[in-house]
Formats: sequence, structure tokens, C-alpha cells
Amino acid sequence: MACAIPKLDKAAVRKMMIRRRNDLTPNEVVDYSREIEESLFSCEDFLIRDSILYYLSFGKEVRTDAMIARSLKLGKKVYVPRILKAENKMEICEINNLETGFYINNFGIREPSEVPVVSPNKLDAIVTPGLAFDSSGGRIGFGGGYYDRLFMELPGNSLRLGVAYDFQIVDSLHQDAWDKKVQKVITEKDTLNC
Repeated sequence: MACAIPKLDKAAVRKMMIRRRNDLTPNEVVDYSREIEESLFSCEDFLIRDSILYYLSFGKEVRTDAMIARSLKLGKKVYVPRILKAENKMEICEINNLETGFYINNFGIREPSEVPVVSPNKLDAIVTPGLAFDSSGGRIGFGGGYYDRLFMELPGNSLRLGVAYDFQIVDSLHQDAWDKKVQKVITEKDTLNC
């Protein structure tokens, strides 16, 4: 499962993974995302959680809309992020559906408008995006540090999950002192307990 790549700096890993992800066909994105969703909703540690933060997928990221809809149908509280670029932080916003109240931010990502903002201490699970993960839970995102800062504000019992395509799992990633890890990574082929 883990892609053996030489130790590369973060910028090189980002570039390589974006290129590989962009090479996926639309059907592969849909099929792999569906398999990841099934594995996520088969994870007992995830199912017992009631307040879940999802990222709003864009481009060829693992699709989260079906996961969000499924969680809402199960009666879970669902939250999504809103980036405050000037303040270099992420707000946590509660949503009740995926039909209304979204706009596209400067990064090209959907964000909610006119919704309640809550404290990160309400979250007991976070479904986290990433460009690459390793078997120890190391993660490389786009470099803004938003999720690393969020992870420091979470309650100690919050479940930090990464979702990714199998090729995004590598043997080892360079991690800086401020990088925070996830506890599980779910791909279309496997679930890693980190």
C-alpha cells in the first residue's frame, strides 16, 4: 500500500501528489470516494462520534458530500470549515444541509455563509484532507497550517481521521515540530491505524 518514495521536501511531495491526483479520471474519483465512504462508515470508532467536522471537497479530492449527507441522515451534527485568511485561522461552522448558503472562497473551496460558528471543543471527529500521509499519521496538506492549528484546540478524545487515495500513502514524510498527526487514514484499499 505505501508508496516508496525517497525522502523529499514538502514542496516536492505536494507537487508530485497534486499531479498524481489530477491524473485521476472523474469515474475513479467517484468510485474511490464511495469505497472510502463505506470504510469510514464501517469504522466503529467513527460511528460512535456525534459531532463531525468534514472538509468541503474540491477538484479531485476525496469527495465528502455523500459522507456529509449520510452523517446528517444519521442525526449527527455536521460542521465544515471557513477560512479567515487575514487572521490565519479556520472557523468551525455548523450546517444542516448541502443545498444552501455556500460561496467559493479565494482558494476555490466552498464555504458556508450565514451559519453559526462553534468552538472546536464541540468536535469529536475530524475528517481531514491531505496531499500525503504516512503510516505514523504524518500528514502534508497545502501548507497553510490550518488543520495543525485546529488539532491543538481539540479535546483530547477527538478522533483525527485522514481520507486519501491509496497512492497518497507514503513510507515516511518529513514532519516539522508544528505538524500534527492523524490517528487513522482511510483509503479505498485499507484503513491505517497510526
